[in-house]
Amino acid sequence: MIYLDHAATTPLDPAVISVMENIHHTCYANPSSIHSLGQQSKVLLESSRKTIANSIGAKTSEIVFTSGGTEANNLALIGAAKANRNSGNHIITSKVEHPAILETCKFLSENGYRITYIDVDLNGMLDLNQLHEAICNETILISLMMVNNETGCLLPVNEVAETTKEKDIIFHSDAVQAFGKIDIDMTHLNVDLLTLSAHKIYGPKGCGALYIRQGTKIESILYGGAQEAGRRAGTENLGTIAGFAEAVNQLKKHSTSFRSLQDLGRLFEKMLKDEFKNLEINGENTQRVAGLSNVYFPFMAGDSLLMNLDLHQIAVSTGSACSSGSHKASHVLKAMGYDEQRVNNSLRFSLGRGTTKDEILTTVDVLKKIYNNINNESAAPPRKIY
Repeated sequence: MIYLDHAATTPLDPAVISVMENIHHTCYANPSSIHSLGQQSKVLLESSRKTIANSIGAKTSEIVFTSGGTEANNLALIGAAKANRNSGNHIITSKVEHPAILETCKFLSENGYRITYIDVDLNGMLDLNQLHEAICNETILISLMMVNNETGCLLPVNEVAETTKEKDIIFHSDAVQAFGKIDIDMTHLNVDLLTLSAHKIYGPKGCGALYIRQGTKIESILYGGAQEAGRRAGTENLGTIAGFAEAVNQLKKHSTSFRSLQDLGRLFEKMLKDEFKNLEINGENTQRVAGLSNVYFPFMAGDSLLMNLDLHQIAVSTGSACSSGSHKASHVLKAMGYDEQRVNNSLRFSLGRGTTKDEILTTVDVLKKIYNNINNESAAPPRKIY
């Protein structure tokens, strides 16, 4: 199988599997227990926390482990909204956010908060003028993703961070698609809350983290024990947390493969544009992360093309894996202003650490075969019916 859906999830790194297997066998005690086995688990928990904190230039105490990016986003938005409700009820986000943000905003809007959704242009770039105009005395929180999960476009987090700092507004960024792909340094980035997830960097599913800058007002959204310094109740999943930390360690060892990924992504897009008339890359004319291409194919609906590729053992997606199952058209491409045909005829190809040049060549060849079959069928004379 040629796997070109790394933006949905990545395969587990073998080193991560090894670490997790060892932890489940040897470090099974509850990190909150005071006996020696429990304290052994506590040491591993804090060591993992330090690894992840160091990777983004954060303090160890600023990392809270969660069950994944969705929970971290919920904690960031709901927790910050609740903690600051006496200062205002206005929240700003963009129209191209992940469903974990948009659905959380919908929940907040149903519970007394006012949400403003900022537009993007044809390249997926945020309308900064609209954002600045939307800020008011009641604005308590702005949430903006760092890298869009469907197009790979980088949003202007640094510019927005300067504005929120000046106006004393809490700023959250969903960095799930950015982590491991671009440098993140919280000592220079004026973001108060930052969401991370393990399974996008060859770590386990079911594990994420929320960076909470020291001094940021936030309330817990889970009720129970006092784990994670009282910010996230529930016994920590030590196996997946250790796996998350090991995945972070492995990022440093695969820096050369990341450079190769950039070259493969450029090659893939060039070959596609050379082979297919009227084909376009959605968001092409803005800065994007390496290896993620959202491609408009004029000759075939995205769902049909996806199934044809799957029959040839090539895995891709039509957009966010968290919404693809609902068979809804991409809200991201709609927000970018594309018409229905372009939205429906687009596929996302996301390359990864193990992607090879041969796999790229094979994928382009298969797309050519599918295209030629369509043309041959349309050119064939109609059959007589007796």
